[in-house]
Amino acid sequence: MEILFLFFIVLVILQWFFKVKQTKLLYTHYNKFLETGNVLVERKKGIFFGVIIMLQLDKEANIKDCLLISGATFFSSWRSCEELINENLLSIKNENLNGYKKTVRKVIAKAVESYQKSKEKELEEKLV
Repeated sequence: MEILFLFFIVLVILQWFFKVKQTKLLYTHYNKFLETGNVLVERKKGIFFGVIIMLQLDKEANIKDCLLISGATFFSSWRSCEELINENLLSIKNENLNGYKKTVRKVIAKAVESYQKSKEKELEEKLV
């Protein structure tokens, strides 16, 4: 019984270690993106796994760099979204995203919506 408990504790500590490592990598990429432009980070949690997308944008909402992570555990790693680089965020349609999984398409749509809301809010503040 003690061996089973010890095994469980080791697994929890291992998971915590890799989660901290993954989070540190997230902040490294975020800070690198932030040095050369605006950054938009969006996430979508699912029942079994989630998706995080990080977009580096210029002033016209063109995507300069894009990283995506999807999965259920700390074994997931960041990968580049080459298909989205040099595209305009506001002109991305769901038809253009057929190569991605459904959850990834949803998080990209959520990022577009989030960007549009932030621009609307920015315009309202300028008018006031």
